Amino acid sequence: MSSQHQRLKGIRVLKAVSSAVRLQILNLLYDRGELSYTELMNLLKMSPSRDAGRFAYHLKFLLKAGLVEVDVESKKYRLTDLGKMVLEVAEEIEERGLKPQKVLVRTSRFTLEEFDVNRIVDSLMKEAGMPAEQAKKVAKETEKRLLKARTKYLTAPLIREVVNGILIEKGLEEYRHKLTRLGLPVHDIS
Repeated sequence: MSSQHQRLKGIRVLKAVSSAVRLQILNLLYDRGELSYTELMNLLKMSPSRDAGRFAYHLKFLLKAGLVEVDVESKKYRLTDLGKMVLEVAEEIEERGLKPQKVLVRTSRFTLEEFDVNRIVDSLMKEAGMPAEQAKKVAKETEKRLLKARTKYLTAPLIREVVNGILIEKGLEEYRHKLTRLGLPVHDIS
């Protein structure tokens, strides 16, 4: 592939993710897996009669850019490897370039530690038995919401409640039940 052709493909990919609607489509396919045309429209809250042309334009743009592909048998759309890579790069840009100051977490030992999203992933995997990939998605969503709240510091119970809320929203209550703590925390008893 010539460098000119690669550059044009790169420009096409950047144009594809420059639209909020197209980025929403990519994120839905990342979060939920394969989706049909109708499922995507419904999740975007678009009207089949009013928005079909606009939606088809955006979906076609993503297909041409090689970010999305269609399964001929199931007639469902899914992310390509390039589509996944683009979302990962966008997330990295968001984390590194747009991330505000470090967020602190007050621990049960009354110290402040820097927030670490990996601790949420570990907790979901160990305590709830959640698969790693799913745990990473829930942890990233938790981090986004906590950063958006802009609190001076976080607490472990607050983080746990946000995680529980996300698990309920995503219909993952079996994992929430495993995370639920009953009774007083150990440090409050001693």
